[in-house]
Amino acid sequence: MQNYYPSIGGTQIFFQNISERCVKDYGDEVEVFTVNSYFGPEKKQFKLIEPSAETVNGVSVQRFSFIRWHLVFIRFLVKVIAFITQAAPHYFSSVLHGPWSPGLAKAIKETNADVIVAATSQYDYIRYSLYRHKLKNPKPFVIQGAIHFYEDPAKKIFGNKTLQAIKQCDYYLSNTDFEKQWLTALGVAADKIVTVGVGVDMNMFIDGDRNYFREQLKIEDDETLIAYIGRIESTKSIDILLKAIPQVFEKNNKVKLVIAGYANDYLEVLRNIVAGFSEEYQQRIYFLTNLSAKRKIDLFHAIDILVLPSVSESFGMVFLEAWSCKKPVIGTSIGAVECVVTNEVDGLLALPKNVNDLAKKINQLSSDKSKQIELGINGFNKTSQLYTWEAVTKKYRDTYIRAIEKFKASA
Repeated sequence: MQNYYPSIGGTQIFFQNISERCVKDYGDEVEVFTVNSYFGPEKKQFKLIEPSAETVNGVSVQRFSFIRWHLVFIRFLVKVIAFITQAAPHYFSSVLHGPWSPGLAKAIKETNADVIVAATSQYDYIRYSLYRHKLKNPKPFVIQGAIHFYEDPAKKIFGNKTLQAIKQCDYYLSNTDFEKQWLTALGVAADKIVTVGVGVDMNMFIDGDRNYFREQLKIEDDETLIAYIGRIESTKSIDILLKAIPQVFEKNNKVKLVIAGYANDYLEVLRNIVAGFSEEYQQRIYFLTNLSAKRKIDLFHAIDILVLPSVSESFGMVFLEAWSCKKPVIGTSIGAVECVVTNEVDGLLALPKNVNDLAKKINQLSSDKSKQIELGINGFNKTSQLYTWEAVTKKYRDTYIRAIEKFKASA
């Protein structure tokens, strides 16, 4: 996979939990091959993770170096081609993501594992299924793509080689039925796709300190704290939330907003939006960056409503984290999110990239405390029934075993 602990992100957290639970609950041997950076190999930022090999909670982790000199040139090419053709240049995008890592490629080809699992769809190593028949010791292969499909079928998400790799793997693990529907429409066999979703350790969220951030930010008991918590990047449409918040502030002077995530260049774009607001409104918006796991849990307890305005999601793990603290959520009415959040039952859904509708939904929920409690409890119950790590790990592991059996039968 592209990154692993201590790198932070939805995929990293997900596979750390799956891997460690396979070791702890089932006695499996799990080995992770990944790159040696906190950030994806396509990112501008690079921060070295050491050591290159270690055991983390029973999971053997090997981190490989990768080539980065080409990234600036490829990024420029991608922008030029996209501007000229008005389409995503998937070949160059694939080269950008890579990773270009001879050591990682060699380890995958030579592994003696019983089954190989690859995540996510942007990266070249998921093409293992296209060349494994040429290897001396080919392995069963499972892909967890976490594909962020758009609503518009004209928007191509990935190139033909990626699609062929998915078609030729033994099983594909889908986060939502929306993802499965898209893949079957593209010709992937339905019986190859297993919809599971993601998981959360609800016990981690029991002991959060609601007062820590409310005291630090001077949030009064009768004030409503709205939050975006997650990766700070343009695909999350945080700018839409910021553009909507003045309409919320105008209606309700008891609402405040916090944006929390890992600091990067896009954070300055958001700060510049806020800088255009009145001084009064600026003082009601807070940016929190690089929170520890403990402080992140404290923040979930401190907030009253979580807002994820993203127009491109594979699932939205942050919904489960908010629900684990019995907090209501507001998402967007896109296919993947609609498979997770039930409108008016455990959250509200706003029209994507619609500033006015998002403001309307926030105003509706922030002014109705009983509705906040109702949606939060319903989300908590849904999470405890469907999305615990125990349940999700079993489904993943069962799929791994089925892949091994299927591969042996076809040999």
